[in-house]
Amino acid sequence: MDCLGIFGGLFAFRPAHVSQLGAPLGRCGPSPPDTSWPQNQLPSEQVSLEAHKRPPVDMLGLQRDAQELAELSASIPADVKRVNRGLLPKDLVEKLKRVEKLSKHLRSELTR
Repeated sequence: MDCLGIFGGLFAFRPAHVSQLGAPLGRCGPSPPDTSWPQNQLPSEQVSLEAHKRPPVDMLGLQRDAQELAELSASIPADVKRVNRGLLPKDLVEKLKRVEKLSKHLRSELTR
């Protein structure tokens, strides 16, 4: 018997509940437009761009913060040397907290 006869016989006796490949899953053709879907229309109210603008960056304040950050950062290596000798400067932890606060503030202002 040839291969086509064997396989043809197998396909002839398949169960009825097995779906056919390529069978349509629903109705065919275009569907009516969905009224809840947003349409490409202009907004009914014109929104000004001025309402969405952020307040201007205080450049003088940022320069003061950057200068303070530079001065604090420059003083930290000497304090760390004292720590290596067994002396913990009492203001070192406060300096490090201030450096962190200033750097976070500068980053947030410059990246907005």
